[in-house]
Amino acid sequence: MGHGMGCISNFWRYWRVVLRILLGAVFLYAGIVKASDSRAFATALLPFTFVPGAWTGPLAIGLAWIEIISGALLLAPRVWTAGAAMVGGLSVVFMAVLGWAMANGIVVSCGCFGGDEPPTRAAMAMAMIRDAGILAGAAALLLVRPSATPEPGISR
Repeated sequence: MGHGMGCISNFWRYWRVVLRILLGAVFLYAGIVKASDSRAFATALLPFTFVPGAWTGPLAIGLAWIEIISGALLLAPRVWTAGAAMVGGLSVVFMAVLGWAMANGIVVSCGCFGGDEPPTRAAMAMAMIRDAGILAGAAALLLVRPSATPEPGISR
């Protein structure tokens, strides 16, 4: 019986490292793309009418750097839980904003990863599903603790 729990614990420790790397890489990439073309991202924010036009530039730059920092924190051994909490919080905000836009008949491109994807309700729904998956991953990182043993190759 103890052997089975050890296998589950070892499995989760390895997958936690993989999940941290995946989520960290996604947020680093998204943040870098936004930071490298903050004007385009600021333009993507304009249809969200609750954001004053004068705030879109600073918001675009700030959000890009928050994503970069949260991605980097996820990859750092001793502070990854802060990164997971930030990623989870950002995902909730992203879903709330996209949900608000959809509920108000506003169809936008999320601008999540740059590019010129045409704004559609289907793309917005897919972005919300993606954000829900990211939130689930961040929550799993924060809530699932099978043992107090450090992860292989990763110090706490």
